[in-house]
Amino acid sequence: MKNQSRNNTVALPVQASVVVGIYARYSCEKQDDTSLDDQIRRCREEALRQGLIVDEQHIYTDAAISGLDDDRPGYRQMMSAWASGALHVVLVDEFSRLSRDPLEQARLMKKLEQHARMRLVTVDGVDTKDSDWQLRLGIQGVIAQHESRRIRHRVERGMLGQLERGYMLGAPPFGYTLKRELDASGNRIGTHWVIDDDQAAIVREVYARRAAGESMHQIAAWLNAEGVPCGREAKTERGGFWRPARVKQLLDNTIYRGVFTWHGSTTHQAKCRSRGVEPDIKEYARPQLRLVSDDVWWKCHDKVVSRSGYGGGRYALSGVMSCGCCGGTLALTSVLKRQSAYCPACTVAKSANGEEDRLTGTVRVVGIELMLSHALKHFMSEPFMAAFRESLRQLLTGDKRQELEEAQRRLAELRRTQDRFSRLLGQLSDDDPVLERRYEEARDKVRKAEARVSELEQQTGTLDAKALQAQLAADPRQLLDALWETRLPPHELRALLHALFPSIVFVSKRGRYQAVFHIRFAPGVALAQASGTAVVSTRECEAWFLLRYVPAHGTGGHAHWEVDVLMPPRELDSTQGTDASEAAADSSSATA
Repeated sequence: MKNQSRNNTVALPVQASVVVGIYARYSCEKQDDTSLDDQIRRCREEALRQGLIVDEQHIYTDAAISGLDDDRPGYRQMMSAWASGALHVVLVDEFSRLSRDPLEQARLMKKLEQHARMRLVTVDGVDTKDSDWQLRLGIQGVIAQHESRRIRHRVERGMLGQLERGYMLGAPPFGYTLKRELDASGNRIGTHWVIDDDQAAIVREVYARRAAGESMHQIAAWLNAEGVPCGREAKTERGGFWRPARVKQLLDNTIYRGVFTWHGSTTHQAKCRSRGVEPDIKEYARPQLRLVSDDVWWKCHDKVVSRSGYGGGRYALSGVMSCGCCGGTLALTSVLKRQSAYCPACTVAKSANGEEDRLTGTVRVVGIELMLSHALKHFMSEPFMAAFRESLRQLLTGDKRQELEEAQRRLAELRRTQDRFSRLLGQLSDDDPVLERRYEEARDKVRKAEARVSELEQQTGTLDAKALQAQLAADPRQLLDALWETRLPPHELRALLHALFPSIVFVSKRGRYQAVFHIRFAPGVALAQASGTAVVSTRECEAWFLLRYVPAHGTGGHAHWEVDVLMPPRELDSTQGTDASEAAADSSSATA
């Protein structure tokens, strides 16, 4: 009887006292407003069959918005009117138009069960005034969720297919323009990114400034002063403003070194870690889009120029050193006369949370500068540099297979470490900043190791013989004058310190006047700086130092600083990293 009434062409008596509304939505940008018109038309026909009058003021729509999206203006307005009692009946073409999210569907069904005045009617046969509506609506919800997963799978499969065929996805970043490829009928086949010469010159200048040590704030200020549009949706007539975070996004984009990274965004990776899933990251070579070399990109990437990630500060040692307890970046006090370095994270943890095992000691900056000068002399001693120059000579004629095998072995170890951190993050119910930071460090080491393996695989026959010869003849000891006596601008000196010392770790404090540091040094960078050539060898060495302050104690003598070597330098591969905790353990055992 019910089916007969639904198919009857004769309209039932209308119910004027009931406020009836319509909701329509489509999610695909390839569709247009005609999809909304079709849904509204079918809802009007259903209202006529049900004897309902649609209130034209209560027709809500959302165009080109997914059913999984929380920010849908039309849906929000409709739910508000429905909950307040201004709207009694809502008609939709099908349940999935309201939502494809299982949690939102469950919340909606709960509201319908709790409030008898709220009624939902779908064109495909569900009416909440029927006794079995929960079962039928639940089945439709499950179908909608499954269809959403299928759509997502098909979309990702299509996007990956386009990347495999050499096309690009989405809007191009700053430095490129979009070029569409059409078939004979004018239908779009795919899109390409093409280098914009004017913007590309700005991108290269940004990388050059960052490599020279400028902070994100300085670069953003320069871009704004030059009136460079930021490429975002313009909030001003000039095209918006650059901010440090926007500069960091530009520097972190792998496309500028000729690689498109699928699922490379930090947002996507954070979501994967919260679910305990390893991000499905894929890289697609796009050499025609390269704007900077790998060396420049890696130098500017992440925390190579500045361990704080953004760089800057009025002082050369800002962001240069890290804490051996928590791995955080050391800060400097503002009092210049007795300026000191300390770990703010450990200080807060001890004072606020009572964590007594934190590293809360301070070290005077003047002593640290003396220690770094001493470390340079120690690392660049004639026997050590002679041995390192001999390794450079072997690069001209040596076989790289053994080094490649070692780099591949190291890469496999780092990947296993990254996998362990990923699994641990997936098992946590709450955020763990320390574990997240360790995961990010492991991920960065994997990327550097991958770059090193790739470099070794392609290095045969590509060594710069002229640069090698120049470095063999250079005297790196001249860098001692460049550090403190030539008065370089803070950002340039900071960049030089980062290049020479990839790691300066404040390991521990022994009493009031003694501090232990673990330092890694890059002799290849020292020779490159001294000869004015590109870095050829990325190998590093490490040592532990004890910085001691000797006060006068009223004896008539002068207070002074002393530096002792706790462990002699040892060479290590550039892909190796010594955790602060390992450094602390090693230094403790060395001085026990």
